[in-house]
Amino acid sequence: MKIALLCLSLAFAMPLMAAHSGPFDPVPGNQKDLYRFDLKDNFYSGEAAWKADMARARDMISAVESHRGKVLESPSALLDVLNGVRDLDDLMVRLFAYGEFREAVNTGDRTAYEAYEKLDADMQANLSFIQVELKDLSQEKMDAFIKAEPALAPYRYYLEDTVRMGPHTLSEARESVLAKFGPDLTSWQPVLFQKTFDRTDFPKIEVDGKSFDVHIDYDTLIRNPDRKVREEAFKDYYHAFEKISDLVGFALYREMRTYNDEARMRGFKTYYNETLFQRYLTRPQVDNLYAQIEAHLPLYHAYQRFRMKQVEDQLGVEQSEIWDMEIPPRGAPEPRFTADQGVKVVEDSLKVLGPEYSTDLDNLLNPKNGRIDIVGGPNRGQGAFTEGFYGFFMDNYQGYLTNVSTIAHEAGHAVHYRLVVDNRKHILFADGPSYMTESFAMFNEWLVRDHLLKTEKDPAVVRTIKQDTVNEMMYLWELARRAKFEMVSYDRVASGEITGDEGFDKACEDTGRLYDLWFQKYPELKVHWIRKHHYWTVPTYYVNYVLAQVLAMKYYEMYLQDPGGFPKKYVAMVRNGFDRPAADLLKDFLGVDLGDPKLLDGTFNLIQRDFDQLKAAGKAAS
Repeated sequence: MKIALLCLSLAFAMPLMAAHSGPFDPVPGNQKDLYRFDLKDNFYSGEAAWKADMARARDMISAVESHRGKVLESPSALLDVLNGVRDLDDLMVRLFAYGEFREAVNTGDRTAYEAYEKLDADMQANLSFIQVELKDLSQEKMDAFIKAEPALAPYRYYLEDTVRMGPHTLSEARESVLAKFGPDLTSWQPVLFQKTFDRTDFPKIEVDGKSFDVHIDYDTLIRNPDRKVREEAFKDYYHAFEKISDLVGFALYREMRTYNDEARMRGFKTYYNETLFQRYLTRPQVDNLYAQIEAHLPLYHAYQRFRMKQVEDQLGVEQSEIWDMEIPPRGAPEPRFTADQGVKVVEDSLKVLGPEYSTDLDNLLNPKNGRIDIVGGPNRGQGAFTEGFYGFFMDNYQGYLTNVSTIAHEAGHAVHYRLVVDNRKHILFADGPSYMTESFAMFNEWLVRDHLLKTEKDPAVVRTIKQDTVNEMMYLWELARRAKFEMVSYDRVASGEITGDEGFDKACEDTGRLYDLWFQKYPELKVHWIRKHHYWTVPTYYVNYVLAQVLAMKYYEMYLQDPGGFPKKYVAMVRNGFDRPAADLLKDFLGVDLGDPKLLDGTFNLIQRDFDQLKAAGKAAS
């Protein structure tokens, strides 16, 4: 569980929660109307306009399909195919974003999303011949084609990436069948997961005359000053998970088994291994990454014990509990930012990245543009996500700094896509390994903390922010635990050890007990895997967060060393898009070598240093 520690006093320039009397409203007044998607202005004025784009996409698919059997006929033929794929990709991203945003704000409205899924399946089936025909594209032939037709040069990385999958590409007939039946094979499981949550009557807790839902309002309840409220919220939430574990476990097992079966057809041991290959990673590399992180578990456990002792001293109790870990430190009420205030914090924090970045950021975050939707309510999707540069969704903004940090994170994704499209005109060139794109988003979170540290004048509050900074550094082990659980689960599904929800409970306990002291005390945490929708909705994604956390901290370290020069090099890399492997981008623009066996040394040294400073400051204050 991520432990949020930050709590600030009134020293901010903008008014915070403590300056108000009465209950805090994170999205007050007309902000509730402003911070909603305007899908008509940003996408389609009505169903007719949307259907027209659906029809246009089918026409574009047919146009590309007309090149079947002729992809490598000549350089000009290959260019025609790639330009068609590029333009189709622009439209498909738009249709996908529209469908997903419609469903996110109303999980009962799946019309556009399901229509997109059908369209995408047809596209994948009809155009599967491209990858099959590109299996015959050698490096020598590619070089000759590009020399004869220089307009192919921007596609070099796309071609190399496609050719790389050649040995794992099936026949055209088999690829077409798999693509055609994709939605029926692996799209129903995340729907079942979401519908299970929608139909579950989560317990309600009465606080000061107001009813709080332990699912929707968990972040608020777990911060309540009443210890009994916090305990009730924790236990009710996890007991509710136990009641639905059979259904969501059924869906997850079927999803993992299906993906594993398909991966074996392509020559991979598991789907997890296949997706690592797609990201230019290997299983030994990732195993080594986890081994390095696990070798430093004593540092994380020392921090957990330090935090437990802090809470015990603050509450005057002999033993702290897991539901005590997110209460504000003594003497500093936790800040609450209205939606407008949170947006301003993000905009001010990211000004260091330059005017081009700030311009695209403002276009996204200005609520009048209708590109963000963060107001909670019933039948909304879970979590937060971005689709292309079109906008982002958050299930329920509650005004905590973690929510503000999420805005900065999701804005990092959207601005990345916008910068690449500004530079290279098409979204295809923004597609790359997700650990890279996630590192862009996570770096924004570090810049938010850096801005607050530089603008806050109260020494006590600065210490509080620094404690939050250490907490976020320690989050590396939480991310690794979640990612390791998923990898272990795919392995155990493949071996037959997992056949349902009880197997996931055990995998969660096994990895949890290794990584986290709380798992050794609370049996309720065996169902903690149900809290993370990513396992159903974006399978194998969590490993990206682990690598991204390491990279984002590396960016932050380099920014602190060169605040004037680093942002220019960094934004140039983001704006460039993916015209080469991620490892080459990092080395060419920033001088960062992913193959450096000491890459993590600086990260662990930074964490240890800041933790030591935090402990020393605490002793001095005592």
